[in-house]
Parts: sequence; structure tokens; C-alpha cells
Amino acid sequence: MNIKEVSKAVQAIRLAGNEDGIISIRHNEVHLNNETFELALAEYRMKPIIANRDSEDLPHEVAFIHDNIVYYSLYTLERMEEKIGGIPNSRKLNGSRESSGFSCK
Repeated sequence: MNIKEVSKAVQAIRLAGNEDGIISIRHNEVHLNNETFELALAEYRMKPIIANRDSEDLPHEVAFIHDNIVYYSLYTLERMEEKIGGIPNSRKLNGSRESSGFSCK
């Protein structure tokens, strides 16, 4: 792949981020803004995985796995209780972990 192809791919990701709520893509993980994540979670009817984080501002990470891709978003306590807290049968992980700790195997 030459630098022009890399540049085009980067531009496409940036454009998708601005238009589609993609914050970043790393390996098999896609970081989405809260609104986009919630729409995807509802669309795919996935049970979210909820992890606590060492952060005062964004103490929760919520994720789901679809087609071996981890989709996740970081949440404030308030938004977590309002938007995610009411989802039945969500799986909660005990303890904290780094944000890149979800893996597909």
C-alpha cells in the first residue's frame, strides 16, 4: 500500500467519524460516540458488556461484539444510569481494566 492509499483510508475514517460517530479504530476495536453506540446496540439487540474504569469523568465502558469486532463507548455515571442502566440482562464485569482489554477469540 502506498502513501496515497493510506492517506485516502485515513481521510475516509475521519469523514466517517465526523458523520457516523466513529471516534477511533484500533485493531479489532471501534470506539463510537454514545449516540451512535446506543443506536447500534439497539439495532443488533446485543447484551452489553459493562466495565468500570479508573476515571472520574468517564467511569464506565460499555461494549458489545459483532462479527469479531468490539464496539465500545465511554460513559459518564449519569448517562450510564439513564441510557444503559435499564437494559435487562446486561453483563457486568467486576473490577477495572484498560479500555483495550476486550478481545475476540
